[in-house]
Amino acid sequence: MSQQAAAEGAADRAVWRGRVEIRESTRLHGEHHRLVLEAPQIAGAAEPGQFLHLWVHDPAEIDRPPCAAILRRPYSIARLLPPDGIEILLRVRGTGGRLLAAKRPGEYLDVIGPLGHGFRLPEGLRVALVVAGGAGLAPTPFLLERLAKRGVRTILLAGATDDQKVPFRVQRPRAGRATVPELAALAGEVTFVSEQVEGLLITEVAEIRLGDLPSVGAEIFAIGPRAMLKRLAEVTRVHFPLQVSLEERMACGVGACRSCVVPVRSDGVLSYRTVCRDGPVFYASTAHSPPGECALEVAWDHLDP
Repeated sequence: MSQQAAAEGAADRAVWRGRVEIRESTRLHGEHHRLVLEAPQIAGAAEPGQFLHLWVHDPAEIDRPPCAAILRRPYSIARLLPPDGIEILLRVRGTGGRLLAAKRPGEYLDVIGPLGHGFRLPEGLRVALVVAGGAGLAPTPFLLERLAKRGVRTILLAGATDDQKVPFRVQRPRAGRATVPELAALAGEVTFVSEQVEGLLITEVAEIRLGDLPSVGAEIFAIGPRAMLKRLAEVTRVHFPLQVSLEERMACGVGACRSCVVPVRSDGVLSYRTVCRDGPVFYASTAHSPPGECALEVAWDHLDP
C-alpha cells in the first residue's frame, strides 16, 4: 500500500495515511500500555488534542476481512518524541486494545492522522489551567510541552477514581499533596487527587483554584469524563475561556459516517458537529470563544450524560 496523503480530511489540514513502524511497545502499570510509532509525516503536522486512527490488525489484512476488530481505533497523541516518533497511551480493554498491546517493535500499523481540531493557544495567553480526569491524562504531555514552549505558566490539576486509572505513576509523599512526577517535569505545578484516597473530585479542586487565575490572559483546557467537562463549563462560563476535548464512539474518523455527532449552538441556533472532524476540542461557551468557526459552544442540555 502506497504511503501518500489521504483524501480524507479538510483541505486546510494535512491528513496522511500509510504504514508506520512500531518503535517501542511497553507494558505500563495496571491496564495501561505505551506504543511509540515512527511517523514523520504525522509528527510534522500534529497539534495537541489531535488523534490517530489505527487499524489494529496486520496492514496486509486490511483488504481481507472479516477480522476480530473491523473498525479502526482512535487514540490521542500523547506526545511527540523527536525526531519522528509519536507516543500513544492506551488502556488494554477489549479486542482492539489487546491486539495493539500485543504488537512488538518492528511490526507495522496502518494509520490515518493527524485527525481533528486540537487545542487553540491564543495570542496573549499567559496562564493555562489544564484539568484532566482519568484517561484524559493520556494526551496531556503534548499540550503541556507546547504550552511550555510558548512560555505559558501552566497549572495541571489531575484526578481519577483511583491511582490505577491513569497511565502515569502517582507519587504520594508523607507530607504534601500527591503529584505525577512525569507530568511535573512538564508543568510548573501539578496536583493529583483520587476519589479513593483524597475523597475529592478534580472539579472541586478546580473550583477553588479559579480564584488564583488572573482576569486577563488565562484560559482553561479540559480533557476527561463528560460529567467533569460539564461541571467545569458551569463554573467557568462567565469567567474564563474553557476548551473541552470530547470523546465519542466513532467509525470513519473523518466526518463521513456522522456516528460521533454532538449538539452545539451558534448564535442560539442548535446544530450538530462531528467530534472526529469538527472536534474533538470545542469551546464550552461562546462567552469567550473567538469569532468565526470557533464561535460555537457545546449544547450541554442536549448532550447525554
